[in-house]
Amino acid sequence: MSELKSRPPSKKTPDLDAFLSGAEEKTTQKKTASKRKPKYPWEADNVRDDVTKVYNLRLSEPYLLKLKYIAEHTPDSMQKFCLSVIEKEIDKKIKELTK
Repeated sequence: MSELKSRPPSKKTPDLDAFLSGAEEKTTQKKTASKRKPKYPWEADNVRDDVTKVYNLRLSEPYLLKLKYIAEHTPDSMQKFCLSVIEKEIDKKIKELTK
């Protein structure tokens, strides 16, 4: 005789109490997480130091040529040079703005 049946096997009925208690746990976790709102966007929990984002910089042609000249005459690449200068200036400006 064939093992085929006229209806599909029924699913186990979910435990309603476990479902409701799980929902309550998630609700209380959200409430406590929202109370700890970071003061600044870069202090948020989802911001990671190991993630690099791209930002395009528009330079006039003379400044681009100057940057290339710096890269050719120093051990730093154009990217590395700009990053070191810009990060210092960003931190300096943030310090001024957040006093």
